[in-house]
Amino acid sequence: MSSGGATLQGSYSGETGSITETGFYYGTTSGSLGTKVMATGTSSPFSKAITGLTPNTTYYYKAYVIEGGEERLGDEESFDTKAVATADVSTNAVGSVTQTSATLNGSYENATGTVSRVGFKWGTNSGNLDQDTYTNGNTTPFSKSLTGLTAGTTYYFKAYVVEYNENASGTEYRYGTEQSFTTTSPAQQSLPGYLGCYEMPAVNGILSGSSQSGTLAARDDIWYRYYTNNSNRQIATHTFTHPTSGNKVRNYTVLYDGTRYAPLWTAHVMHSSMWPDKGVGRNESWTSDPAIDLTQQSGLDNANGVGYSRGHLVASNYRQSSVEQNKQTFYYSNQAPQWQNSFNSGVWSSLEEAVAANAPSGRDTLYVVTGVLYEGNVSTLPSGNLNVPIPSHFYKCLMKCSFNAGGTMTAASGIAYIFTNEAHGGNYYDNANVTTIDAIETRAGFDFFASVPTSLQNAAESVATPLW
Repeated sequence: MSSGGATLQGSYSGETGSITETGFYYGTTSGSLGTKVMATGTSSPFSKAITGLTPNTTYYYKAYVIEGGEERLGDEESFDTKAVATADVSTNAVGSVTQTSATLNGSYENATGTVSRVGFKWGTNSGNLDQDTYTNGNTTPFSKSLTGLTAGTTYYFKAYVVEYNENASGTEYRYGTEQSFTTTSPAQQSLPGYLGCYEMPAVNGILSGSSQSGTLAARDDIWYRYYTNNSNRQIATHTFTHPTSGNKVRNYTVLYDGTRYAPLWTAHVMHSSMWPDKGVGRNESWTSDPAIDLTQQSGLDNANGVGYSRGHLVASNYRQSSVEQNKQTFYYSNQAPQWQNSFNSGVWSSLEEAVAANAPSGRDTLYVVTGVLYEGNVSTLPSGNLNVPIPSHFYKCLMKCSFNAGGTMTAASGIAYIFTNEAHGGNYYDNANVTTIDAIETRAGFDFFASVPTSLQNAAESVATPLW
């Protein structure tokens, strides 16, 4: 018996004449069986498989034989075809994701048969979900907690229901669409303050001592200072008031080197809603960073006179939500000597404009790490009574990440750009300027995007994928 077919069976005995035909009459109205089918052969018992029936329907039938040219009929019997599983199954957003656990959620509606079980297929390979977990019951919505998962790993899952007809044998599975979630990485749950954000380079091994915080009201800045195991290096985070929500939001974070009088890297986020472009303009209000030791900062007072400029790492046009937010990009801790003509004003500016123009919206977010290298014979630039080392290279690492409705990262792609600190022709996206995040990490000695789940991070950092 199935939803669309059945095998009819009959038999006879006590015949006195020759049996020349066997078969069945059947239909959906008792006493009015309008369809006739012949069985194969004439011996007893006999049977006939019929198809094309309507699911979840009662059929009536009776056997017949032709004996000596006369038709003889059996008693009328009935059967019910199996109900087709019609439940509409939804795989809902995952909840309560940690390093080792997650809660799967599903629901269904419009079931015509009886739902005997609900559950989830899941695993680490999309399209090949080799694990099965089910709930005790058949109610909707339904959920199931998974434990013993691996941190920083992407898992795939889909909800299912088992539906059957009480008057028929067999079952049918109905599935929702496949979704995914990624367990959190250890770094996301162990760092203080804003240091566990997705684009932050790894700092677990370099933090030392206590942190400090303070305010600079003129720039709407509540800042945080973190000391490292290198007395010449400090990490600073700057925040501002979001123009819509009124909440304090991180502007950017910087690792500053007092021997270079420059940031080694800056880390920040680009999203058109969280960091909206209000077009407040460029303020040019350079000043010292209140979160960094004042004796370790330089204003590059003589830069313009010898062909260099104060090269932003977090660009002014990245932070256009408020005047105060923009002013924070004019801290001395956010600049390094950068060749002006045909670099700062050329390919570097074009790259900055492209990043700003392609700040995503919705569930996509662009994470940005910008930094400098000091390779080879490093020359210096006089500034007041200081000699400021001139970076040999500027780089920008970009990772674009997607999230599901539950806030879990589901995809990531990455690319990096690197330039020698000199005049450049051509475009920022020329092959000579494009590389992988892995390659920059090797040269810079840092692990960028350390809080991105490992499986997504490794793939995104190993190839250079154009993001627009």
